[in-house]
Amino acid sequence: MENFGPGSSGLVLCVAVACVFLSGCVKFPIFGSYYYRDVLVGTADYNPFSGTSYIQVDSRVHKVRCEGNSHGSYAPLFSLHGAGYGGEGDLKCSDGRIFRVQWATLSWGTGYGVGRDRDGGRMTFVYGMEENEAENFLQKELPVILKRSE
Repeated sequence: MENFGPGSSGLVLCVAVACVFLSGCVKFPIFGSYYYRDVLVGTADYNPFSGTSYIQVDSRVHKVRCEGNSHGSYAPLFSLHGAGYGGEGDLKCSDGRIFRVQWATLSWGTGYGVGRDRDGGRMTFVYGMEENEAENFLQKELPVILKRSE
């Protein structure tokens, strides 16, 4: 086997990163609430080539599944940390509701979103965080997030 030398670790890292991007999607965990009474758990599969995400969340108590696609609709002029991007999409739920969701990034791999159905019901979520981190974020930031979404 040939030794690639001291710079080979950089090559291996580049190949690994390329494999992730060439595989199509990057998965982010989602945690949130559905009508303030139920916990949502799911994933967002982000496709960096198309700028779209497939979102799927399940409510723990009522066993409702919501899924759909979203796309970016806003990009800041300049962002070193990935904050300030935004997007929207529709999530269709197994109970017949359709939520129009809007999301915003906090960093390259984290963000939050709010969805509303036609009856004014709300769905809130964060993505890219572990469950306890998401819970803490929502407890602290939910009033601000909801005020921005009005």
